Amino acid sequence: MIPYTVNIKLAARTLTGTLSLQNKTAVDWGWQGLIAQGCHSSILIIDPKTAQTIQVLERHKANVVKVKWSRENYHHNLSSPYSLRLASADAAGKIIVWDVVSGMAHCEIQEHSKPIQDMDWLWNQDASHDLLLAVHPPNYIVLWNGDTGTKLWKKSYAENILSFSFDPFDPSNLALLTSEGIVFITDFSPSKPPGSSGKKVYIASPHSSPAHSKPAATHPTGAKKALNKVKVLITNEKPMAEAVTLNDCLQLSYLPSKKSHMLLLYPREILILDLELSQTVGVVAIERSGVPFIQVIPCAQRDALYCLHENGCVTLRVCRSTAVPAEETGKRFFPFRAFFRAA
Repeated sequence: MIPYTVNIKLAARTLTGTLSLQNKTAVDWGWQGLIAQGCHSSILIIDPKTAQTIQVLERHKANVVKVKWSRENYHHNLSSPYSLRLASADAAGKIIVWDVVSGMAHCEIQEHSKPIQDMDWLWNQDASHDLLLAVHPPNYIVLWNGDTGTKLWKKSYAENILSFSFDPFDPSNLALLTSEGIVFITDFSPSKPPGSSGKKVYIASPHSSPAHSKPAATHPTGAKKALNKVKVLITNEKPMAEAVTLNDCLQLSYLPSKKSHMLLLYPREILILDLELSQTVGVVAIERSGVPFIQVIPCAQRDALYCLHENGCVTLRVCRSTAVPAEETGKRFFPFRAFFRAA
């Protein structure tokens, strides 16, 4: 099948208003179809079908930096009905859990006075439906009971934590994106903090590793040339040179469509990491004149990535069914092509 690009003209509904720069990460589209959006120190609940604001939540004193709808993937009955529950965090470190229907704050949480870096409700709700994990600067992860505001446990790490991602295939696996590398936690549990500091790895160029000090081919061509350009290794030792910096990394996320795979989003490229092979097996690079990425949503049922660009354009990148020949790479490689573009 020949790759192709389809330009789709969509009639966009624009949500007007002046926002703070800190509000740019404060948006979440819930399971019920409603959008929660931070607007300075307020939260707007918007019906995307009509682009109308149906609720305004006002209690924060600082700019809202994160909003997350509570998950409802558990059995409901008369004693445990569906609800509209939302967690919001601001630049002063306060987290508020809301009853959206009434517009009232259910509980308030305060640990430090710095902006919350990341937070999310636990997706595995067998133990409790109310567990909220948050990153408190500079280097703490704290598990909260979102119903009572009780701190269940707190764990500190050596580096500043930027964000986190849970393994969709194993809820005990948690990856922390830090200022210097990635910390993999394999013993995450709601009942107690991780027992160890996790396994810290670095993202380094293959040429900075002694195991890859062999001279490159004189004239590599085709896919081999492209792979040599983007291939990186996951190492346990801090690289001394030619390191791929994580300071510009915009997003870290496990892939829900492929076990033991993860993506790292940079402004001009996306790296697909195979955690079993400890190297990059795919790359999505923007053309020289292309618009940088700002966010990626990976699909769960196939190898595809929805990519949001700085100009508001959305592209869908789909992994081609034909892979690079094994004799050229020696490893698995997943080439992505743009499938459609919507502006």
